[in-house]
Amino acid sequence: MFEVQGVYANRKGKYTVLAIHPPKMSVRYEDGSQAELNMNMQSRIWENIVVEQEAKQAKVASRLARKGASQTRFYIKAISIPDAAELMFPGWHEKVIMAANVNINQVKIGTRILYYAIEPQVFFAVATVTGAAFAANPKEYFFTNDLAKANFFPVDMDAFAVTLSHGVSSDSVDMESYPALRKMTIQPESFLEISEDDFELLSEILTEVSEDEIEEGENDDFEEEDDE
Repeated sequence: MFEVQGVYANRKGKYTVLAIHPPKMSVRYEDGSQAELNMNMQSRIWENIVVEQEAKQAKVASRLARKGASQTRFYIKAISIPDAAELMFPGWHEKVIMAANVNINQVKIGTRILYYAIEPQVFFAVATVTGAAFAANPKEYFFTNDLAKANFFPVDMDAFAVTLSHGVSSDSVDMESYPALRKMTIQPESFLEISEDDFELLSEILTEVSEDEIEEGENDDFEEEDDE
């Protein structure tokens, strides 16, 4: 495995093989120091290092490939919910969002959405666009504007807080895309494009919130059964 003048490494650092006299070999480290090393032991160490390096390279290559191939966009969808007691607003139960203030050609199937309640300033749901934009009368989805037609996107809910009080406050997370989100004047139904990192951060938190609420609900059901 080892060759004279070959360069290898162990946990101390890189070294060059000066001479081989099994079961040992003479080596010189990059700092100039020399040592006599057991070849069998160094062989195992070198093989482990190579495996680690290949794993890291594969991980980086995979990440770059996903980043280059992915055309997914990520948005905050601003929603007005004056009554913070419950999630009741146009399009929620019908699982549609109005395509206002956004280029509908940029929002494709697979686009990821974070729902943001403007008044309490909390994120409360994660969704995925499941179809192309379609035209409809906003009143079909309980909108009260004067439009006869508007574009909508169908969405699927990936996770959501049962109540806004369980949502994620905008001042509890540091967003690179909008560091001063709380101070911004945001119009209802607006789309704000954000980075994938910001989306993943908030999505992960909301998913955990949703799972915790489901678990709490199941525990409550068990307690009711025990009482009976």
